[in-house]
Amino acid sequence: MGSDVRDSVDSYIAFQLAELEGCLPLVGAADQEAVHGARLALRRLRSVLSCYESVLPDVPEAARRDVRWLARSLGEARDAYVLSQRLTLWLDASEAWLSPNTLHEAVNELLASSNAMAIRVGTGRRWQGIVKATRQALLPATAALAPREIDNHPSLLEVAELLQPRWETVQKSLEAAQRSLETDTTQADEAGRNDVLHDARKDIKVLRYSVEAVAQVLGAAATAIIQPSMVLQRLLGEQHDSVTGQTWIKSLAEMPDVESVDVEALQSMEQRRLVETETDLRAALLSSPIPEPRRMLLG
Repeated sequence: MGSDVRDSVDSYIAFQLAELEGCLPLVGAADQEAVHGARLALRRLRSVLSCYESVLPDVPEAARRDVRWLARSLGEARDAYVLSQRLTLWLDASEAWLSPNTLHEAVNELLASSNAMAIRVGTGRRWQGIVKATRQALLPATAALAPREIDNHPSLLEVAELLQPRWETVQKSLEAAQRSLETDTTQADEAGRNDVLHDARKDIKVLRYSVEAVAQVLGAAATAIIQPSMVLQRLLGEQHDSVTGQTWIKSLAEMPDVESVDVEALQSMEQRRLVETETDLRAALLSSPIPEPRRMLLG
């Protein structure tokens, strides 16, 4: 079983690196689906590196730093694109705007900035070195491994113990998220509240993708953990997107030729979306608990 687990993790890492190699040239053409695919592959790769660090070969700090840079760059490009698409929907949903041309111009500039960021990453050579260095560190030829490294195959028990602290971190994050959603906040408190929810989302991602990496070995136990994680991750993501959207909409008030009534209308639309999302999130926190890995895997 230990060898099966390690083989599953190695296959998962290899797939994410291959996905990066396939997506990043298209990122250079501002293909937004490729940006999304590359960003997702990096999220999964970083989650596995975090969870299974003790049983994986060492990754040089320079390579880890480069992976963080690539993830951050793609994240900024993707976030700007998603925001531009949602705001386009808001603008197209009404014909009552007093400054429609200026609003569309601002959204188009947001989309252009996303494309420009993607092109810079995808057409540069840095990403190729990042993928190569990461692959060499994590997936060296078996013949070149020291005996200790060859034998370092996690057992099912060890996987359960590696996943357990990730789950405990998620539980603490979700408890903090639930408290924040049940507490009336002033405007000054909103930033801290949103940080709590965003941190919960990041913690869930690490757990979900770490389980996903060994899902073929864990079977039904993996599904039981992944499914509620996906529900909560989606809702927390929508909440974060709405908060980001309101921040950007607020900045429109500083632009010349944008009517304040239009800014207020967009803010109202986004606020309604936020309220609906947080209502769904409160319900999901109660109805979609994430089961404990140690209990699920070891009985």
